[in-house]
Amino acid sequence: MEKRWGGLCGGSRREGHCSMVGGARWALKVGARSLCSAAATSTSRRSSSPLLRQPRLANRRSAAGLPERPLAVSAAAAAGRPARTVGCADATSDPARLWAPRRALCSAILRRAAWDNAAMVRRDRLRRMREWWVQVGLLAVPLLAAYLHIPPPQLSPALHSWKTSGKFFTYKGLRIFYQDSVGVVGSPEIVIWEGLTLRFHRVIALDFLGFGFSDKPRPHQYSIFEQASIVESLLRHLGLQNRRINLLSHDYGDIVAQELLYRYKQNRSGRLTIKSLCLSNGAFSGSLTLTLTSDLQLLKDGGVLSPILTRLMNFFVFSRGLTPVFGPYTRPSESELWDMWAGIRNNDGNLVIDSLLQYINQRKKFRRRWVGALASVTIPIHFIYGPLDPINPYPEFLELYRKTLPRSTVSILDDHISHYPQLEDPMGFLNAYMGFINSF
Repeated sequence: MEKRWGGLCGGSRREGHCSMVGGARWALKVGARSLCSAAATSTSRRSSSPLLRQPRLANRRSAAGLPERPLAVSAAAAAGRPARTVGCADATSDPARLWAPRRALCSAILRRAAWDNAAMVRRDRLRRMREWWVQVGLLAVPLLAAYLHIPPPQLSPALHSWKTSGKFFTYKGLRIFYQDSVGVVGSPEIVIWEGLTLRFHRVIALDFLGFGFSDKPRPHQYSIFEQASIVESLLRHLGLQNRRINLLSHDYGDIVAQELLYRYKQNRSGRLTIKSLCLSNGAFSGSLTLTLTSDLQLLKDGGVLSPILTRLMNFFVFSRGLTPVFGPYTRPSESELWDMWAGIRNNDGNLVIDSLLQYINQRKKFRRRWVGALASVTIPIHFIYGPLDPINPYPEFLELYRKTLPRSTVSILDDHISHYPQLEDPMGFLNAYMGFINSF
């Protein structure tokens, strides 16, 4: 019995005591299940305990005519001292009380083991996760580095011809690209440009700072006021500051035209005399219904993430975001999309898109200034509108425009024309503009 208790308790025994030492915790990893199985089946094993078998063995010896075997007497009884009621080794203790400490011990050990096992699983999961992120980083870093050094796509022959036929002038150390119809043979591929050069003595078009072939400095605080000053500087460079001009604008250019109109009305600069103004599917300052696509909204409000997002932009992201802005039957071909992307990538223009989009905040801030200029001038004003435009949706946008500027005339193109009417329906756009010019 003493050997049985000593092995079961895992500790030393002295005078019938079972000493449980710290090694019990480690016993679980070796044989906790065996120990608890023994505790769980204690009821079935009680009858086979040597202590409980003593009377039965004695009866069997008497029936066989053999002398009874004397019971073991402890050293205390032999010495004449009263026997103490001691721990689990006392043969007179209740069997249920005998196994209760063992069950509690097993439960504690199992709980501790489950906690240790869960902690080990968490540590292993974190280790694998760190290893996975390290592998992703090792793979992504060279790919990203390679992408950032990819040169812009080659210009198509038509785009290259447009660039070589244009000119540059300098505004505060920045090169601005522009086209001047004087001495230039029109290209039949550019319908609007050809039609305008046939109708007008001189046609001038420019790329604003941050657009097309003009410089795209960064970091730079792009503003509508600076773009308007660039237009005035170009006209002064060409010696046209005292000539009456007809302004034709689209989208971002609509806001620049409104600032030029405000300066003309206030006679702030005296460098520009406006004869007429035609807007088209753009950021009309009075519009509160302007809706950005998800990609542009993310770039505009990305905060510290915007520079990262602009660097990760590629042709496929660009085309996916731009194509839905066109009508379903007038979407650009892949070659046309590549020309647009080449214009953006020129001079790393994709890295300044988030800065250019801040004009939306300026549009809201200076709404009264620009809408007031539109409403107060007496020159002819016209608006060419593609009704399928998701950025300026129909009919909310058109109702607000007519309410704000009741004196302005409007040309509504076919139902399937969207945000870029000059590209989707160039002849319809040109006819609408010519009809406006011939009306006064």
